[in-house]
Amino acid sequence: MKTAVTVLQEMMVKMSQIPDYECISQSGPEHQAMFEYRCAALGAMVTAQARSKKEAKQEAARLMLRALAARGHLVPAPYGLHDRAPDGTGGPAVEAGAGVGVGARQTGQGGEAGGSSSSVSGGSRSYVALLQELGTEYRLPGVEYTLVGDTGPPHLRHFTVQARVGHRTSEATATTKKAARQKAAEQLYTYLRENLARLTADFVEEEALVRAHEKAMERYLESREETRRPDLGQTIADYHLGLVTHIEADKCSESLRQLELGGGEELERMLRVLGLNMQESVLSGGVHVVRIDAQPPLAFAGNDPELPRAAALRYLRRALAQKPPSSASTTSSTTG
Repeated sequence: MKTAVTVLQEMMVKMSQIPDYECISQSGPEHQAMFEYRCAALGAMVTAQARSKKEAKQEAARLMLRALAARGHLVPAPYGLHDRAPDGTGGPAVEAGAGVGVGARQTGQGGEAGGSSSSVSGGSRSYVALLQELGTEYRLPGVEYTLVGDTGPPHLRHFTVQARVGHRTSEATATTKKAARQKAAEQLYTYLRENLARLTADFVEEEALVRAHEKAMERYLESREETRRPDLGQTIADYHLGLVTHIEADKCSESLRQLELGGGEELERMLRVLGLNMQESVLSGGVHVVRIDAQPPLAFAGNDPELPRAAALRYLRRALAQKPPSSASTTSSTTG
């Protein structure tokens, strides 16, 4: 489907004109900036706000198309005055996003009677986040989302999601699971706020969205794992020294001490000291494989489960006993 900017551009070209867009303001902190765009065409002017310039421009174009439709211009669906949005709701479609607020203003100029103005607004705040924060702050049962419907051809799927808080449920349908979940959360959140307004009077939506954003960032940072970078300067002759090159000497000594203690599970104890992970799997044909996420990565295989583990232990014993070459000796051998 063509975007509102494209549809408006094509309409204006047929009239030998072009719409005039201008970014007139930017407000808020850098990580949560709001942009305001103005669009003027055929004597009408509208403004719209969004979290990005692209979204603000698209929203301004959508409002302009509705304004032109109100003036009697033929506007293609679904951007006409009474057309339904692509997501199945009335009015302009706005992409739902966490912690995003979108507002739009539409004003008439010139040909509109009395120069009256009307306001059009579309909400794009994350009701999933708001409902979660509301439940956390007032100790409500956890929110449960369930996909209860999936209909339509592959190119036009319709998903129905049910949101539940305790015994209260709501359902919503949209062309994506994310949009359906947002709508279901919005219905349930609106119901709770309307019926618990006296009890939730201190609940501030903007603060709740900020908290939800901060929690999401914390989870993201906690889930990030430091990626092991390959040693591009390692030569093939020193490949076997890669393990001791990337692990501190005291860890190597402690790991070897664990091997001397015996008692079973030496491999697990050594890897725990070295800070390495091990995965065991069985390939087709009954081949047992042990993989160690060292640098370089290690893999050992055998027809018996104990064979790759024994091979891994022998390798670790030899590798940890090695001493990596000093920079001086490496330089002299390279020069020679």
